[in-house]
Amino acid sequence: MIRKISLALCFVFLYSGCELTSKPKMVYVENPPIVDENQTLPPEDENQTLPPEDENQTLPSEDEDIEVVIKESYREDASVNIDNPDRGLYDSNYDLNIEEEYNRFEDVRKNGYTLAYAPIDLEDYLTTDKLPDKLLKTIEKNLSDASSAGVNLIFRVKYSSAVGQDDPTKEIAISHLNQLKAILQKHKDSISVVQAGVIGAWGEWHDLTGDYADTDANYKENRRAIIDKLIEIFPDKYIQIRTPMHKELLYGDAKNYEDIGSGGKITPSIAFSNDTRAKIGHHNDCFLADDTDRGTYASNDINFWQKYVINDTKFAPVGGETCRDSSYLSCDNTLSQMKRYQYSYMNGVFKKGVIDRWKDEKCYQTIRENLGYRLVAKELSITHDHRYMKIKLSVQNRGFASPYIKSNMNFILDSGSKKYTYHIPVDSRTLYVNETKELIQGVDMSRIESGEYCLYLQIGSKNSAIKLSNKNLWDSKTKTNRLKCDIVIDD
Repeated sequence: MIRKISLALCFVFLYSGCELTSKPKMVYVENPPIVDENQTLPPEDENQTLPPEDENQTLPSEDEDIEVVIKESYREDASVNIDNPDRGLYDSNYDLNIEEEYNRFEDVRKNGYTLAYAPIDLEDYLTTDKLPDKLLKTIEKNLSDASSAGVNLIFRVKYSSAVGQDDPTKEIAISHLNQLKAILQKHKDSISVVQAGVIGAWGEWHDLTGDYADTDANYKENRRAIIDKLIEIFPDKYIQIRTPMHKELLYGDAKNYEDIGSGGKITPSIAFSNDTRAKIGHHNDCFLADDTDRGTYASNDINFWQKYVINDTKFAPVGGETCRDSSYLSCDNTLSQMKRYQYSYMNGVFKKGVIDRWKDEKCYQTIRENLGYRLVAKELSITHDHRYMKIKLSVQNRGFASPYIKSNMNFILDSGSKKYTYHIPVDSRTLYVNETKELIQGVDMSRIESGEYCLYLQIGSKNSAIKLSNKNLWDSKTKTNRLKCDIVIDD
């Protein structure tokens, strides 16, 4: 049986910008998946290998009777992006080792954030091998509370809150991480990104002592053991390191901390792979404090280390906070540098004087809207040849960075009684800044029941579902973007 989009559909949309043309190229999909109204959508799979975009597709002959049925553009609305996950300004501090009877993370959403900095402070257990069961239960409750509140976490383990405090031995640190592993993996969806932490003042890898001081014969191996253990616990998350010099020292060509080298950089050939270098991003906790960001970039070649980070942040996230006001933190320079380095997130609470300055100089709202990704639907077109329908949506990333969470993307046709889901073979992390990508999928209409449908775009799910930055597209009930309704498919 041959199915088609009713001609009445064209008449409906002629009055809302629908354009009819003939013989555009058409992509067939031989066996698109069918999902009924009770089927669970495919789970997020960080390790999923996506098929190439032309898999199982064929082109029709040039004399096929093909029509463009719908061609529609959308209105942009940058403010929609503020509520999106895994990006933007974040709230702090929400220590996971603190016990409270109420759900503290509900305050994060009330304060207007979707991200929160949530460390585990193990200073009291610096020399204790076994972590108390009560502590583990408290940590698990807080992770569960974060998920219930719809908050994703910037995670760090730390043993120090000041310069001059001791670091744990490597054996103690690894033992503690092993004890936390099961809980952290159980609640991995609550964690957006992982900061290397563990050693140094505030877990920021400076003023190192003991096994990690450069006077220890095995200091490189000991430092590397922390990163490797975190990757083992979080194989699907990015691990952010405090300075690029540390990344190059541990995973590149450098023999000493400030040695110039490029072996640790992320290249296009290893991006998004299991190569350890590809899993390591950056965090900068003294953003624009001075010309080196208080040692974030070694003074031996500031420009080289800045470009090192800029190279990586196309493929891995960078975020951070300010630590002092400076002449570098004017609105003009702040916006320029956030865009240049492709910042995904920034502390929205600390340092208060800097936040107030951004508000006074009128760039605070722009920062809120554009940190991380900001995906804008540009144009939708639907073509058909009376059996096959091709859906094509162009999406532009107008934010400062690309998404760093790998999310399933699907087109969904929903009539209310029937639902059909079509996976879009595009890695969401490749929605790069200032680029427009076409999301394309074909539909065999002979496998769809007659009816009137709405077309949705789903990016991610649950607390990581992404809104397009357009007016009146978000469906809060289904956590999808409603692209078009009144699509009539009949015999």
